[in-house]
This record gives sequence, C-alpha cells and structure tokens, in this order.
Amino acid sequence: MSLSVRPLMVLGPALLGLALAAPPTPPASMLERTATRLTQSLGGVLRNCPASFQAIGTPTKQCVGVTRTVEQTRVALTAALGEELYGVWRSKDDQRSVYNWLKTSGGTVYLRLQPDPEGRAQTLLYLDVPPSTAPASGNAAAAAPAAASAGTAAATSGAATGTAPRSSAAPVATPARSLAPTPFRRTLEVQSPRLNGADVRAVQNRLIALMRPVRTGQGDGWYGPVTAATVRAFQTSAGLPASGRVDRATWDALFSASAKPFTPPPTP
Repeated sequence: MSLSVRPLMVLGPALLGLALAAPPTPPASMLERTATRLTQSLGGVLRNCPASFQAIGTPTKQCVGVTRTVEQTRVALTAALGEELYGVWRSKDDQRSVYNWLKTSGGTVYLRLQPDPEGRAQTLLYLDVPPSTAPASGNAAAAAPAAASAGTAAATSGAATGTAPRSSAAPVATPARSLAPTPFRRTLEVQSPRLNGADVRAVQNRLIALMRPVRTGQGDGWYGPVTAATVRAFQTSAGLPASGRVDRATWDALFSASAKPFTPPPTP
C-alpha cells in the first residue's frame, strides 16, 4: 500500500526556570486550584506530568493536556487571564515553547506551554512554583540545580526590583530521541498537486512499520488520500486530533520510540 503523509517531530520538555523579585510561593493546594481552573477554561485534561519531567521542578507541579497548538493556547490564556499575567509571554526556543507568570492570591505561579512530548495532546501546559527567586532589589545571580536525568541548568545574572519577573536559570530536559530519518520541515496533507518527497516517504514507511497485523512494502513518496486515512487512524490511536495532516505534533508522536502499533483503515 502506498502512503503519503507529512512528518512529525518529537519535542522534548525544555522547562525553563525564571527568577522573580521575591514573590510569595504558592502552596500545593493553590497550584492544584489554578491547574483545575485553567483546565476548565481551555477544555483540557488535568493529568500526570510526563515521566521525563520527574527530575524537573517541584513535586507539586501540575500538567494539563490541551488539544490546541501552543500559539492558540497562549492566545486563549491571554484572553482569559488578562492582568493576572505579569505581562508579555517569552520564549527561548523560537516560540516552540513560551512561558509567563500568573499572579494568584496564594502566590506567583510559573506557566509554560510546549508541544506535548508524549503526543497525547497537542500542547502541554506546565504549572509550578517559580524555580528561583531574586532579592527585591540589588544584583543577583540565580541558578536552578541541574537534574541528572533531565538535562543541565544555565545561570543568568541580573538585577530585579519591585515585583516584576525576570529571567534566570533554566533546567533543560534532554529531548526525546527521534527515529525520523529526516528532520521535520513542513506540514503534510492532501494537496493538488500532491506533496512528494523524502519526508512523505519517511512518514509512510513509519506508518507501515507500526501497522498491525504486520505489513510489508514501502511508501511511494506521494501524500494522497490513502496516506491521509492511515494518518487519521494513527492519530486516533495516539490520542491526537484525527486531521489526516502530519503536523509537528503528529511527526513527533509518529517517530517517537514509544509510538504504539495501530490498526490501519480497511483498504478501499
């Protein structure tokens, strides 16, 4: 069976810690209430944080799965939270992920949006206490401790005054290894003329490898209706929106080492 689909890429959780000017630390109950509130606002799912986050942040961290892109989620949160946010959203990875701080009655909550590394949702919302704090005035250098299984931390020096948040160190999780033979470079979908290339063939061959019962053969490198239908079957199995399009989230899930076998649609 020839398949044509577009690639997905796996995104690892790069959770950045940011310094605040001596904000109160919210208790675990406040984090839970905030996570529940944002879950309801976004129509998301309150869930366990990925296993790869185990050494990142505090034991009270909260995670929410959202079936929107990072940008759509950011816009929705900005509209819902308004002045409760400290200001502009920031990014250190070309907007693959963005972060901000939320003012609550119980303290300041650190928010981060990134593609879901497990592929169960499109975006993962991470909530935690600010990883480090700076004095209310004067110069400070804050460094978040490195986690052995989650990557390394880099420290940033600077001064903080008042209550506005400012950048500091960031523990960075090691990205999950991708099995993709070629990097993600475009979204794949049925078009006229049809998309063709090594990325389409890579997606098709990966789909064939995951089909159950086991199939043989290779993709033809053209993204057509059969490939799109097979992508939808994989997306449904992986808990992704069944769009039939291979965006970055689908690419990541498809080429993840933890991708599960799936049953393809009947051959027309």
